[in-house]
Amino acid sequence: MSEMHDIVLKVEAIETYYGKIAALRGISFDVRDKQIVTLLGSNGAGKSTTLKTISGLTPANMGKITFLGEDITKLPAHEIVQRGLIHVPEGRRIFKDLTVTENLELGAFTLKDDKERQRRIKDVFERFPRLGERKKQLGGTLSGGEQQMLAVGRGLMAGPKLLLLDEPSMGLAPLIVAEIANIIRQLNDEGIPILLVEQNSKMALGLADYGYVLDTGNIVLEGSGDQLKSDEKVIKAYLGGE
Repeated sequence: MSEMHDIVLKVEAIETYYGKIAALRGISFDVRDKQIVTLLGSNGAGKSTTLKTISGLTPANMGKITFLGEDITKLPAHEIVQRGLIHVPEGRRIFKDLTVTENLELGAFTLKDDKERQRRIKDVFERFPRLGERKKQLGGTLSGGEQQMLAVGRGLMAGPKLLLLDEPSMGLAPLIVAEIANIIRQLNDEGIPILLVEQNSKMALGLADYGYVLDTGNIVLEGSGDQLKSDEKVIKAYLGGE
């Protein structure tokens, strides 16, 4: 594969404003095929805004976003989903009044083929047996970890060619965090590239092939997961000074 084809997502000089406030100040980065790339940074650094800008929820004011060779900068969010760029948002955002199965079906809203939809649901239940056991339960009655699995499962229903994961471990017990990390690694091993935003920097850098550190809407540092793990500034700021 040539280098350009190797790049699944290319973000170039993106600026995103909330009113007159610049949330992103001209950031550029790539996600390559089969990679896990992580964005690190403190609260308010612009990590979630970056994902929302890529997925069309908060359109960019300047710059260019290319997905699988196509300029998607100005596309509406639902058209970006149809191209296989899937955003699993922060806070899980599942439909609490719908059952597990209904939540999953909504993840495949672009799919016309009913057989394929059933096949994907079966696949999610094989991947997350606990969801299979609770398929008739309402989303709101699940534990935090199960809701996160449902959010990821719903993302998988859309047949992702790239998965954007926003804070998948937030508010979860350490044991469940390890489980979510394993799920992310497994999805990536199966060939899905992942862009991961994660407060748990240790987990993120343990998974990531490459990472970028954001600070007030700028990328201030980048490197492989291993390089960043051993970088003094990263250790001090994000890894608890260990």
